[in-house]
Amino acid sequence: MGDQKTIIIRQSMFDDEGLNTSHASLIVLKGAEIGRDFRLRRTSMVIGRSPSADICLPDDGASREHARVDYQGTGGNDGATFSLTDLGSTNHTIVNSEKVESVQLRDGDKIQIGDSVLKFVVLDHIEARFHAEVRDLISYDQLTGLLTKESLYLAFERELKRCLRYGLPLGVLMMDLDRFKSVNDGHGHLMGSHVLAEVGRIIRHAVRLADVSARYGGEEFISYLAETDTSGAELAAERIRSEIEAFPFVLDDVSIRVTISIGIAVAPTHGESLKELVAAADRALYRAKETGRNRVCIA
Repeated sequence: MGDQKTIIIRQSMFDDEGLNTSHASLIVLKGAEIGRDFRLRRTSMVIGRSPSADICLPDDGASREHARVDYQGTGGNDGATFSLTDLGSTNHTIVNSEKVESVQLRDGDKIQIGDSVLKFVVLDHIEARFHAEVRDLISYDQLTGLLTKESLYLAFERELKRCLRYGLPLGVLMMDLDRFKSVNDGHGHLMGSHVLAEVGRIIRHAVRLADVSARYGGEEFISYLAETDTSGAELAAERIRSEIEAFPFVLDDVSIRVTISIGIAVAPTHGESLKELVAAADRALYRAKETGRNRVCIA
């Protein structure tokens, strides 16, 4: 008992901004954007399937401009207040299991738009950070910053259905670092981890914002490219391949070079299911390896 000490906590650890300020958000509980926190601004924001919507939901059940969230001002001790208005959507806007035309949102309300479910919440700074960290742990590979394979598959299935429904192509890239075992064996696992992290960064910046990439496992990566045909997928793949080939991977004054092989498949030409497309891209990747590595092959 005599060894116990009282821990003195500095006031700065509980800064007033973190505890006393709050903001409203729509957090996706179900849908392709699961876990995403859409912070509401003090203005009007449109929710819909359109890429130009303020809150874009890749959901075929959502109208292009489905509903609108309006800031209504500050409501006393409850902080900012917001309302939700349906914009004549095809499948209606549902709040707490009831169809609505317009409603003032309350903390905890669940909003269904198409197959997506969003929760209206008022979060302080600490709660917002907690939600962000949880989402990252669930959805993202911590080393590369890319999605996990499982998270990508959820979004991939939905995007593939959309593209097939509207007769749009969708490109798939299967990527694998060449002779990666020699990096770990020759330079240690710290260098190997550094290479994987940098490759993840290069892939993120080499594709468009609408494209989605994941760490597939080990030194393998996968991307799907929305509304992209064979020539567009080949351009993206070659951009990734050439940037990785030219990049010096430096750790503790040691610099190495690595290369990557990439296989391409495109829907509907090479398949109309996730399984078919991944298998076709994987076969093309195998051919890239067999024919010399550091190259791009099309299924």
